[in-house]
Amino acid sequence: MRQEQPSDLLDPDALLRRPGARLMVLAPHPDDESLAAGGLIQRALACGAPVSVVFVTDGENNPWPQRALERRVWIGPRHRIAWGARRRGEADAALRALGAEDMRVHRLGWPDGGVTWKLLDDTDAMLAAMRALLERERPTVLVLPDLVDRHPDHSAIHVLMEMVFQSMPGVVQPVCLGYLLHGSSQPGVPPRAVLTLDASEQQCKREAIEAHASQTALSRARMLRFASATEAFVAGLDSHDRAGPNLPWQPPRALRPFLALLAVDAGGGERVPLRARDDANLFWRDGSPAARITRTLRPPYYVKLYCPLPSPWVFDGWGWCRFGAPLA
Repeated sequence: MRQEQPSDLLDPDALLRRPGARLMVLAPHPDDESLAAGGLIQRALACGAPVSVVFVTDGENNPWPQRALERRVWIGPRHRIAWGARRRGEADAALRALGAEDMRVHRLGWPDGGVTWKLLDDTDAMLAAMRALLERERPTVLVLPDLVDRHPDHSAIHVLMEMVFQSMPGVVQPVCLGYLLHGSSQPGVPPRAVLTLDASEQQCKREAIEAHASQTALSRARMLRFASATEAFVAGLDSHDRAGPNLPWQPPRALRPFLALLAVDAGGGERVPLRARDDANLFWRDGSPAARITRTLRPPYYVKLYCPLPSPWVFDGWGWCRFGAPLA
């Protein structure tokens, strides 16, 4: 996709008032749509712009609130299915608070907590599904997770969408507004696009957030902080490409035996063992050898450092980095 850069890129309200404006919101889990863009959705509807919301997962793999509310320790497949159904119902209620009668809703049913692994193992199908959605809805404004979001499902969706855009040359890319719900921005990110909500929009956004009752049960104060007077987005896709083969990380040597790398481009993904070898083509921040990827990766490609050991902590310690030059 080629991207047009309107002069009002930093003004979401102006983007939604442009002739032919269409908004699409990508929500990795039910509640992300309300937290990140509850105000933007309302504003789009008020402007007469068609709105589509894409729920990537049903949020079924959400054990701690489920244990607390259902008073169970062990959660099996049947319980997860029921929890996903509950969260779909909460999302429907949240969208009604935002004006759902005028929205198009898509549910992909991808695995909650498993989007990264699906991205590696089912790349072609994921690319095809997202291309089909873009072609069907034709958004002019796309709201998606930021690359640096620490939830692995969020960052994986960002990686996927960048690869989708690269696979659609000649088609005008929508204006992308990135949101960050977990973690903090990196220095030097593009300017922020800020939408100011009026009192009514702010109240409706609060009601939408509270409709996700399974999530507010343990995190109500944190979630309601997003019902503020503004919504801020990274304007455009983050373009911090790494030109050389050096990774941005320098993990302690004692920790490296427990870590691994993931690499993905439009041709697929792979798991890369960490080995300090003479023929390495990926290096740590200080230039010492980290690993060798055996196939040619075409830009943009993405590398993620992660710890495969079982842990109750779902968030990334390192996340993805993007490379803008080929790796042979």
